[in-house]
Amino acid sequence: MENSEESCIEPYYPSIGEELVGFDDDAENITKYLVRGGKDLDVVSIVGMAGLGKTALARKIYNSHSIIDHFDVRAWCSVSQTYNRRELLLQILKQITGDHHSNYVNLDYPEEILRRCLYRKRYLVVLDNIWDGKAWDDFQSCLPDTVCGSRIMITTRDERMASYVKRYTVPYSLPFLKDEKSWELLQKRVFQRGNSCPLELVKLGQLVAKKCKGLPSLIIMIAETLSRETEASSWLKVAYDISSYVSDKEMSMRTIQSSYDLLPDHLKPCLLYMGLFPKDYEIPVSDLLKWWIAEEFVQNIDTLKLEELSEICLHDLVGRNLVVVSKTRSNGKMKCCIVLDQVRDFCLRKITEEKFMQLIGYPDQPEEQRLCMYIQDRTMTSDFKESDQEFMVHPKFSILDSKNPFRLLNNLKLVRVLHLLDIYLDNSLPTAFQSLAHLRYLAIFVKAFDCKWVSHLLHLQTLRVRSSYIMISPAIWKMSKLRHVDINEFPVTVWEKDDEDDIVLDNLKTLGMCSISAADMTCKFWDKFPNLEELRLHINEFEDDYHFCFFPLRLRGKALGSQ
Repeated sequence: MENSEESCIEPYYPSIGEELVGFDDDAENITKYLVRGGKDLDVVSIVGMAGLGKTALARKIYNSHSIIDHFDVRAWCSVSQTYNRRELLLQILKQITGDHHSNYVNLDYPEEILRRCLYRKRYLVVLDNIWDGKAWDDFQSCLPDTVCGSRIMITTRDERMASYVKRYTVPYSLPFLKDEKSWELLQKRVFQRGNSCPLELVKLGQLVAKKCKGLPSLIIMIAETLSRETEASSWLKVAYDISSYVSDKEMSMRTIQSSYDLLPDHLKPCLLYMGLFPKDYEIPVSDLLKWWIAEEFVQNIDTLKLEELSEICLHDLVGRNLVVVSKTRSNGKMKCCIVLDQVRDFCLRKITEEKFMQLIGYPDQPEEQRLCMYIQDRTMTSDFKESDQEFMVHPKFSILDSKNPFRLLNNLKLVRVLHLLDIYLDNSLPTAFQSLAHLRYLAIFVKAFDCKWVSHLLHLQTLRVRSSYIMISPAIWKMSKLRHVDINEFPVTVWEKDDEDDIVLDNLKTLGMCSISAADMTCKFWDKFPNLEELRLHINEFEDDYHFCFFPLRLRGKALGSQ
């Protein structure tokens, strides 16, 4: 009778001849890393988000003639998030020896047998879908370095994992398919018998391929739907509602769920927050980091390092391939990022399950842990009850009632983030702001702005104002939690009252655009901003006796717009 444990240790053999389009160059590059280089054992990592084709690419390489001819022995092992070390070692051992009938189950120390079998052999072992350092530590001790040019190839979603296992070869980040390759793959999957796409469907097919955003797995799923449709109207419908036509959507959700489960607790709300943006919306990174801080998703004992910590969080999400960088600055830093549709759909589902936030206009449950509001060009209701829970208003994208945008905020007195920079507001602000005492982030566009309207907002961290006329109240400098002040141009003068001499804004990191007299640029003035890192300045009455040397050393080279 077959041993029950033996029966569950069937080795996994990658399929041969699987359709793979658009990764020929990647396959060639990775193959070079595997067959060339030094004699020392090396690790070649393929990194990319779920659905990008890492495993399919690894299979293609693993089964190529150049790899088969180069290595003495090969083994493929799918690790996944949960694994049994002993069973997987036995799988590798069977593939290395070619003996699938011997009773290896009774071996006391399979790792010792495996090491002996690999000794003095040039081997290739693939660890597919490896998740964490512990799994790597479990396996790498069983794979000897006998200076024969052996290689270990891993696939992973996590860039940190790839860095952890790195020896000589830099991890290979798998790119998204370009539009033309996406269309090529879609055609091959829809018209599998060599038939060409009808002319009337070509442009629609190209649109569908573009909407798949370079994800091979999504293209393959959609192809199954399109292969059963011949009407142009059906293809157009698929193009504009792809997510509802993905037959394996639940599998995609489970894949993303596994990535989400491995996130540290502090990263989970950061990701879910990003899922609330509209599809394809490019989120400005500089704003996003401030919103996270305002919502207290990012916390640290050293309050001066919150921005740096917030940026590390975003890098971590990008490194785990849950967030995609869409634009970069000239210095290489992230400018904008997006959440792909699959991840966004997962986040919206998770938000509902965990009652993380409520989308006004969709659910009809007024009292939730957090509240997120889209202000959009459509009819919205305002019959919401105020609860004793914590609220937030999500950054806006467009607005229906520009004459009174605060109509919907009347009952949301615990709002933390209010972003209305693209809306030209009327002058009903003083009354509206009286009830928003919990604001941490405020960005507005108004004809005239008086700082005394917001001087009572003692929790405010970011103040951004676009206005034709700015009235500065000295009381604003008593808002000790201010971190970023961005006003198109406002006059700054030295404090004149004795009781204001001791005012110091320890948390202020960016300030501008200030209009200041050179005579006021004294050491006493700069000492009020001991941790200022960025300054945008317009200098009035620049006399010959005053020079740039009056800037503190930490700000020299960081003062922009000086005149």
